[in-house]
Amino acid sequence: MRYSAGLLLLAALLLAPGTAMADGLISLQQALLRHGFRIEVRQLPGRAYGRFVPTQKLLEISPVVHELGIAQQVLLHEAVHAAQSCPSGTLTLIGIRRQADPAVESRIRYLLSNHYLQDHMALEQEAFLVQGQDDAEALVVKALNDRCQPPLK
Repeated sequence: MRYSAGLLLLAALLLAPGTAMADGLISLQQALLRHGFRIEVRQLPGRAYGRFVPTQKLLEISPVVHELGIAQQVLLHEAVHAAQSCPSGTLTLIGIRRQADPAVESRIRYLLSNHYLQDHMALEQEAFLVQGQDDAEALVVKALNDRCQPPLK
């Protein structure tokens, strides 16, 4: 089942409106939509929680992320990939350099080495590092605004 995430994603998956976290995610969603990306909530193949399809400018989010309490992180992760896809449609590093807690970095290394292809590791590492930052929403919105052009009307 596919849904347009304009209202569904924020209403069903995220947080109560008016909280700082929800406000940041609303800004992120608005930036994604403004730059021509779409967000859909749908069951994904395998055990994937999220997926970015660059040729369609589509972020797909599994409905299970709400139950798992990871909706915010998954949306942020896929939004990083959206920003990485600009301007050409080919994913390239944004260049955000941040550190994470050593335990988080260890978990990222584990995920990368066990679940991702070697060719995608740097892109995935950047997405994982950004999604865990306190200012992740602002970082991704800035990257989208700097790297992506709004679609022609």
